[in-house]
Amino acid sequence: MLQWARDAWPSQASLIAGFLSDDPGRLDGFAIGAGILSAVGDYRREAGDYLLLAIGVPDARRRVAECLLSCGSKFLTLVHPDARVAATATIGEGSIICPYAMVSDSAAVGRCVLANYFASFGHDSAAGDYAVLSPYASLGGGARIEDEVFLGLHASVGPGKHLGVRTKVSANSCALVDAPSDSLVFGVPGHIVRRIESR
Repeated sequence: MLQWARDAWPSQASLIAGFLSDDPGRLDGFAIGAGILSAVGDYRREAGDYLLLAIGVPDARRRVAECLLSCGSKFLTLVHPDARVAATATIGEGSIICPYAMVSDSAAVGRCVLANYFASFGHDSAAGDYAVLSPYASLGGGARIEDEVFLGLHASVGPGKHLGVRTKVSANSCALVDAPSDSLVFGVPGHIVRRIESR
């Protein structure tokens, strides 16, 4: 994510101060030129601070974002210069649209959504807050996924289909029917099971 931020704002790359993590050794072995500033709960926003939510698990994205928002933090929206976003599409605050992702006509992307590289939103599709689209995941035209939905690698949601909150579609699977909240969809065509850990 650090590279995507540097690509998006090349004249401000030196302004990337570092990371927030509850694991002080999380960046050990990485030569990235930015370190851990503090634990998430210890962070206090200073004037001019903005954050990117670089977490790939929907419920963790929500928990961390809510913690940071409660102390007045502000999130940047990152659209990589190699992504394509239609003029009629909307992107929510704090969302990240990675290289080669496509957001089509009248698509609506919620807050703090992560669309990884080559992910695509078909025309009139919608993604709820904190949803994660893994690389090559796709929403067909008019498809709708609710908050905290996770689409694995190459997962797809058929045109006009709806996935309830916290549903997961496993890698290489295709949701061709609506799925209720807290479901797991796997296979082609996708089979639906309710997850044991549903809240």
